[in-house]
Amino acid sequence: MVRHIILGNGSLTLLSDSKLNYRELYYPLPIDNHLHESKIGLWVEGKFSWFNDLPIKVAYEDDSLSVLAETEFNGVKIKVKDAVDMAYEIFVREFSVTTNKETRIFFHWDFHINGNEIGDTALYDPFTSSIIHYKRDKWFLFKCDIPFYQFATGYKETGGYLGTWKDAEDGELSGNPIAQGAVDSVASIRISSNTVFYCWLVCGKNYNEVFQKNNYVLRKSPRELIRRTDNYWKAWLVKARDYDTLVRRSLLIIIAHWQNNGALPASLDTDIMRFNKDTYNYVWHRDAAFSAIALTLYGYQDPVRNLFHFTKPLIFNGFLFQKYTCDGNWGSTWHPWSPRSIPIQEDETALMLYALWVHFSRFTDIDFVKPLYAPFVKRIAEFLVEYRDEETGLPLPSYDLWEERLGTHFFTSIAVYAGLVAAHRFAEFFGDENLKDKYLTAANEVKKGLEKFYVGDHFARTIYEDKSIDKTVDASTLFASILGAFDPKDPRVISNRKIVEERLNVNGGIARYENDWYLKQDEKPNAWFITTLWLAQQYILEGNKEKAKGYIDWVVSHMLPTGVIPEQISPKGSYPSVSPLVWSHAEFIKSIYYYRQL
Repeated sequence: MVRHIILGNGSLTLLSDSKLNYRELYYPLPIDNHLHESKIGLWVEGKFSWFNDLPIKVAYEDDSLSVLAETEFNGVKIKVKDAVDMAYEIFVREFSVTTNKETRIFFHWDFHINGNEIGDTALYDPFTSSIIHYKRDKWFLFKCDIPFYQFATGYKETGGYLGTWKDAEDGELSGNPIAQGAVDSVASIRISSNTVFYCWLVCGKNYNEVFQKNNYVLRKSPRELIRRTDNYWKAWLVKARDYDTLVRRSLLIIIAHWQNNGALPASLDTDIMRFNKDTYNYVWHRDAAFSAIALTLYGYQDPVRNLFHFTKPLIFNGFLFQKYTCDGNWGSTWHPWSPRSIPIQEDETALMLYALWVHFSRFTDIDFVKPLYAPFVKRIAEFLVEYRDEETGLPLPSYDLWEERLGTHFFTSIAVYAGLVAAHRFAEFFGDENLKDKYLTAANEVKKGLEKFYVGDHFARTIYEDKSIDKTVDASTLFASILGAFDPKDPRVISNRKIVEERLNVNGGIARYENDWYLKQDEKPNAWFITTLWLAQQYILEGNKEKAKGYIDWVVSHMLPTGVIPEQISPKGSYPSVSPLVWSHAEFIKSIYYYRQL
């Protein structure tokens, strides 16, 4: 299911679906998803329902990373407010229940600690009056400020057991105090009048740590943790106070993904695993670079700088690998290793250099960029210079931004051009005269080579090693002017934009390229939010506000009600891929920023 909510503070991150069922929990980094599912159930005078089966309204609180939900069952109204504390690995929940009937509220936790259900333990801890799940150095303690009415731990996903959640549906729990292996738990609260109460989940690496954090919640109060978290995020948004709520929401969604060590995963929605048993839970430096540019435009420094510090030690022989885990290891890949080519997407490397220049030119902080000049700027620039064809001046083959084909690509070449121009400007700033000229010369050679991609009315997407040209219309060619290689009003750029708009239009949005097969559900390909926003950005560069606004409005009208923007949307209106996608939000706030500069 599509994820409608993400909450996070850089070391604890949770995502929920539209029914406030939490499906992902990452701690302390988004590497393994520790959570299979967490849901809420209601029992009222003999009748029971999970939130899954009730009409429920879920929305973010304005200008904060807290979520509000409300529903009604058998005459009982319940409101929920959830937040991840702004400082500690604590998930806090406020429940407001309107009832004059005997009401029981059930809290179900089904963990897959470290990404699997093997060897977990679930127990009732009488010393803290809590339910604890743990495995090795991952501990999760759940407690409420009203004593549990009942609880149970039990088995699931083995021996025909469905899980302890099934035990809850008659309104009674067995009281089993401990289970190990593939396990889950349920705890219940019993009330009979209007009540406000709080529950919380604390995360730690051992019993002592969750014990101490639980004491901290009791001492500080869960209500205060929610209050300070709301205040913090409202203060964090002060730089975007002049922008509308959707821009501020996108900024919050991006920062909810951004980890304290600088890693920025593309998406944390694990539902995509049903296709090939892998996720988007990696740092793709292309996505990260555009996100860094987006936050830079709005005046944010620390998360962007942390990204560059995260990236610096990853540079190998001047380039970056396809993708990385959030702790800095190489991610899984499908690019074949070959003695003739490097299994990378060169645009990612080049775009990080370009993003660094955008950031430096915005803040001109010499103390920040000086330690990056030699190991980051010069190492990448030297690779971009050398990894080129002597005859054409264009980059040697690598994989395209869609990660599907090996060749010399228009988008990659544009990115390399932008990266080399950035390197030239850094060298000029630091007074490296020889390097300044070297990088500019290489950039101009790439720019000249770009002429070879024009095929009469649009830019081809790829030139292969055998010199054949792939003339497929591809939305990424809109970057001809976005990254500065071509004038936005160059007749070739205008013609290319017209062809892209004509051939890739899907119900008002823009597909990636002709006959795109990825997650296709209909005769037509899916429209992507980033590609639609690229077209808006091209129109902005042309000075056409009306057309740009039309495509921005299309994005707004097709995002989720919570303001979350997925990766793509099918012609029938479903969301077949991950949600949220960080890159979608980055392109959205970039487009709004550029639009307001007109």
